[in-house]
Parts: sequence; structure tokens; C-alpha cells
Amino acid sequence: MKLDKNTVLDLINRKVEKILVYFYDAWCSGTKVDIKEDFIVDDSLEKLELSSSPFFVYVEKKDKNKFKNSIITKTITADHTWKEKIRYIFNNEQIKDRCGCGSSFSFDKKTPKFDLSKLKDFKNNLKNNDN
Repeated sequence: MKLDKNTVLDLINRKVEKILVYFYDAWCSGTKVDIKEDFIVDDSLEKLELSSSPFFVYVEKKDKNKFKNSIITKTITADHTWKEKIRYIFNNEQIKDRCGCGSSFSFDKKTPKFDLSKLKDFKNNLKNNDN
């Protein structure tokens, strides 16, 4: 796993000793990634080895393989209230689906669920309205 240079420099400057990188459920494609600095290390976590990192990086054991060959990039965007909001963009070859803004993703290819009978009814209603 790699973190972008600005995130690493920020953590170093603030003398952060450890971070937890984790996934959580989100809108759009279903999953987002975030970083937490205030947490307790327990048996559910595993330490990752990052080359020349002055801080420790932990992930949940169940998700460890998903972080292999991944890159996490910090972005700062304005939310609907125009306040700055930090988001992390997670990239690796295991991602199969991504939302439009890029911050949420899925490890599974999502297929839209269609009710074909409703679609046929809609189509017929359009035809009937044209007459």
C-alpha cells in the first residue's frame, strides 16, 4: 500500500505515530476508504509494512489483501455547504466499479436490477400517450 506524498508529509509534520486505514459503507458504489488516527490496536488489526514510513499503518485483518498494491490519495473538496471535506481516493486492480466522483467504489461489478414488467408497462404507456 502507498499513501500520497502530501498525506505522508502531513502525518509526519503532525508527528502522528499510527494510523488505521479502513473501509466503510457508503453511497453510490458501496464502499469508501478513510484514515483514523485515534484508535486502539486490538486483535482484529494487522500492521502493514510501508517502506521508510515513520508511523505505523494498521488495517483490519479481514481486509488486508484488498490493500495489496493499492494507492490512497487525499483530496479536499467542498461539500453541499461549501465547507472543505477530506476524501480519500482508493485505487487498485481489484476495484470493479466506481462512482462518478471517484471516492466510492466496489470490489464487485454491480449490475442494475430491473423489473422488466415495469419497463414494458412504461414503454407501452409511452406508446399509448403518443397516439
